[in-house]
Order: sequence, then structure tokens, then C-alpha cells
Amino acid sequence: MKQRLAAILAADAAGYSRLMSIDDRATVAALDTARAIFRAHIEAHQGRVIDMAGDSVLAVFDTATGAVAAALAVQAELQNQIAGVPEDRRMRFRIGVHLGDVIEKTDGSIYGDGVNIAARLQTIAAPGGICVSDSVHMVVQGKIDAGFTYLGERTVKNIPRPVGVHAVGAGGQPLPGEAPSPSARVRRWRRMRVAAFAIIAVVALVAAFAFSPAAPMFRDAWTRLAGKPAASETAGRPTIAVLPLTNQSGDASRDYFSNGITEDIINALGRFSGVTVISYNAVQPYKGSADGQTRISHELGVRYIAQGSVRQVEGKVRVAVELADAANGTLLWSDRVEGEGRDLFEMQDRIVRSIVGALAVNLTKLELQRVNAKPVDSMQTYDLVLRARDLLRQSDQGANRRARQLLGQAMSLTPGDAEAQVAMADAEFWRVEQGYVEDVAAALRRSEEHARKALSTDETRAHGRAHSALGRIYTLQGHYEEALAQSKLAIELNPSDAAAYSSRGSVLLYMGKFDDAIAAMETSRQLDPRGWPQQGFTTSMAYFMAGRLPEAIATTDSYVARNPGFDFLYVVRAAALAEAGRLEEARIAATQARQLSPFFQVDQVGTRFKQPGDMRKIQEALRKAGL
Repeated sequence: MKQRLAAILAADAAGYSRLMSIDDRATVAALDTARAIFRAHIEAHQGRVIDMAGDSVLAVFDTATGAVAAALAVQAELQNQIAGVPEDRRMRFRIGVHLGDVIEKTDGSIYGDGVNIAARLQTIAAPGGICVSDSVHMVVQGKIDAGFTYLGERTVKNIPRPVGVHAVGAGGQPLPGEAPSPSARVRRWRRMRVAAFAIIAVVALVAAFAFSPAAPMFRDAWTRLAGKPAASETAGRPTIAVLPLTNQSGDASRDYFSNGITEDIINALGRFSGVTVISYNAVQPYKGSADGQTRISHELGVRYIAQGSVRQVEGKVRVAVELADAANGTLLWSDRVEGEGRDLFEMQDRIVRSIVGALAVNLTKLELQRVNAKPVDSMQTYDLVLRARDLLRQSDQGANRRARQLLGQAMSLTPGDAEAQVAMADAEFWRVEQGYVEDVAAALRRSEEHARKALSTDETRAHGRAHSALGRIYTLQGHYEEALAQSKLAIELNPSDAAAYSSRGSVLLYMGKFDDAIAAMETSRQLDPRGWPQQGFTTSMAYFMAGRLPEAIATTDSYVARNPGFDFLYVVRAAALAEAGRLEEARIAATQARQLSPFFQVDQVGTRFKQPGDMRKIQEALRKAGL
């Protein structure tokens, strides 16, 4: 068995029993004709028929675009077939399409939530209609000649989360029998109802805090937040930096442990959609810094700062944390928790809930379930994973090899540990990205397998990073629709993950959606202001391709100052300067790129772009710069 991402098409004949009772022979003949139509269009769009039991059809596709295109073609031909048939004897099919995880057995059969959701979607569709999920809508809109009508979120049987549903019509028009869009009066009434509920919620929130002892603090916090215009996808939420916890164990070699706990608290806190959390990479430079909170707040652009310490002695762990308003230094909350090593994850949960509670963020039941999910209770496994993650931050082949050895030990101790699987997926991916392996396909295959294993566990802490890893893998493989869907899932699970937004920006860049790529990368930079070289490369390349040359040059300058040894920053800088007519400076940047990478080849740049014209644009600019 293997687990993979696939588009699933499920269809069923509407009123089949009624048609059989009217004329069984004609119904069977119509069903045979319909089956042939389904099979022809499924295969024509690179799909595979899984089953045609009774009056139903189940098929799987590698792409969502292929599945929706096949569904539209089927419905169009079926409509032509029934044109001369009396209304009460017409055989119409409902079709549902979903993009999600499936388990595929060696005999070709498929199982899993992905199949179940597609089957539920077809029950929502009108006879002769098509319904698709949010994940499908996101990747196919603008790519096929179809119109979409959002039907809202629907709760479907045996699926824990509501599914966003869209009805599809060819050429932008509804299909026969499809539910029409609400009338203007109905839409206006719905908006008024939503507004009324929003007003009631705001009044309730104000009343809840108006008479509390902390009322002045909350009024101040929300006044400042309300006065700040939304500049990105994360604007309007309380922004917090969790500074690296100080290692008080008396052993400097245990720094990786306090660093790892800091990173996990940041990741757990980031899963609350009401809070924007600055990334671990951005706060790491402040470890042990005596800088005042006001300066840190200004440099990182945060409103709140959490800091503290970790002490680990003889199997016991003590974590002390305090939360302060960075602007005025007011202490909002502090706590010290201690226990055995096996209690560490519960201690983290308590810290996270307390911080969010101090910020008065309204938590949903789903988010509480996310933060309460526990990793496998093995302190030794956790220690090995933290050491490996620390090594993976180094751009060094030997460090990558040692990290994989540690992760191998962790997985031997606890085979079902999702954190170890995700870290191994990252280790294999960076081996490819940094040129450490000859068999790229095999390394990417291993990376995907580890990410999938992480998703197959109940450890929801690691699921966001697993989806982010899959997004990077699929981008490298050129499977852009799947990569975009994975990055969306990663962001939904952790709205404060800078790497997830960067992964989304990367795939949008290569798809040619440069403005969207810039928006995603700017959000990534807001969450991680210091960033990392690849973030700078993707951001500056998106600016260059969008024709925003001054911003492309400024971005490369800022990242080169922090990462002078990353050759591709100089590559983008050379292209942007050449395109801006600053040829002398472009040649200097080109020389710097050549010094860092003597075997650099212009023909290899831009090969990931979906559109050949985009590849030619960057290559011509580089040749103009002298590369």
C-alpha cells in the first residue's frame, strides 16, 4: 500500500430505482451508455476508472484539473444523450470531485477520507451537476472554462471537519438542475444576519473584559491593534515573539534542548489562528541578548514578548516563562512548571494555553484539539529529534549525515513518532536541494514517504510541517497544483509558519503568479524578518519577474548582507541590475556569482518556470549581465 495525493471523482445516477421501476430495460441500456461515456472521458483526461458498481462511478486522477475537465465533458455529453428523452425518464448523474490523500493498494483500489469526501460531494450536487471541494476549487480556478458557485461549508457524514463546497458550471454558466445563486435580497438578508451576529459578538467580548482587572491592558492592546491597517494575511492579530529559552542546566552542550523546546512552543502557539507568532529563525539571534524589550519589539515588529528558561537535572525539567507587553514593559503573565521528562509535552501545552489566554484570544474547539494533541511519550526519542533538528539548520553535508543517523535511532526507538518522520523528510529534501545526492528521484521519494508517514499518525503537531515538506517536494518535481494544495493545508494548520508561506510563494512564482507569490513571501518575511537565503531568493525573483526592479535589487542587497555566500542572491541581483540598465553594477554581481559557483550555467536558471517565456526572461537578463 502507498499513500499519495490524488483527485477523486465519484458519481451516482439520480433516481436510479425510480427509473428502473418505470422501464428497467431502457434504464440498463442508458446506464451502459453512460458508463462508456464516463470511461472514455476519464481515460482521455489521464484518469483511471476504479469501480463502476451498480449505478455509481469511482475514478482517480493525478491532477484536479483533469478530474474537473473530465466531469464537465461527461455532463455535457450526457446532456446531449438525453435531449430527446421524456423528462421523467432522463438519467442524470451527480458528480463530486475532491483533492486529498488516498491509500492505494497494489491491486489499484483506493481508500481513505479523500474517497469518502468525493462520495459525499456527489450527494450534494444537483442531478446533472458537479460539486467540488475547496482544495479542488483552489487549484483549478482560472485553468478551465468553468464557473463556480460557492455553496458554503457543509458537514458531511463521517468527516470531522466541514467541507467547503463549490458547484461547477461549464463556460461560467450553471449546469441543468444546478442550484442557482441566492437572490440579491437573500444575499442582503444573509449579510445583515452575519453583521448582527458580529455586532453581538463584539458587544459580548467588550462586556466580558470591561469590568475585569485587566481591562486597561486589553483596551490598550486592542486599540493599538485596531489602529493598524491590514498589510498582509496575518494583519489584525496579536503578534508575539517567543525569545529562545535560556539553558540553565549548567551544560552548554544541552543548548539544543532549550532551543528545541522554544521551537516547539512557537509551533504550538502558531496553530492558534488568532495569534501571529514570529518564527524561530527570527528570534534565535536574540538568545542571551541584553537588548531591551522595546528595541526587540521595534526590530521584530511585535506587540508581546515571551521569554524564560529551561532547567533539566536528573530527569526533571523546569520551564519558567513570562509574557510582557513589549511597548511598556508591563508583565502580563508568568508561570513556572516542572515535572518529569515524560510530562514535558503537557507542560508545553499549559504554557501555550496560558499565553493565549493572557492575550484574550477566543479559541475554537478545533484549535484546542490541535494544541492538545500529544507526541509519542518517549523522552529519549524527543531528545534525538531535537539534536537532529539542530544539525539540520547547518548548511553542511556532514551535519546532514549526522542528523539522519540520529533520526534513524529515534525511529528505531519509536517507529510511529511523527516529529522524527518530518525531520527525516526535511533531511532528505535538503540533501537534494544542496546537491548532496546523485539519485535525486530516490531521495525525493524517501522524503515524500517520511512526510506521508508523519501524516498517517495522530500527532497533529507535526502535520503542518509535513504538508509544508510535501509542498517543497512537489514544487521541485514540477507538480505545482499538488504543491499549492499542500502549502494551503500547512498554512491552515499553522497560520504563523513562515516556511509554509515561503513554500506557497515558491510554487506561485514558478506557476507565473508573481503578485500572489510576492504577497505570500512578504507574509513569510513578516513572520520571519531575518529570514534565510532561499526566502530572499524567492522574494527577489518574484519582484524581478513582476517587473518591480528596485524592490528586487533592495531585497537581494538586504539578504546578501546576512548571507554573503549564497550564490543565487547575486544571480538575481545581476539580472535585476542589468534589466534596470545598470550594466556595470550587474557585471560586478555576475562576477561575484561566478566566484561562488565556478560551474554556474545560465541555461539551468529558470527551468522550473511553467511558462517558457518566464525562463527566457531571466536567462536573457543574465546574459546581458555577462553571465
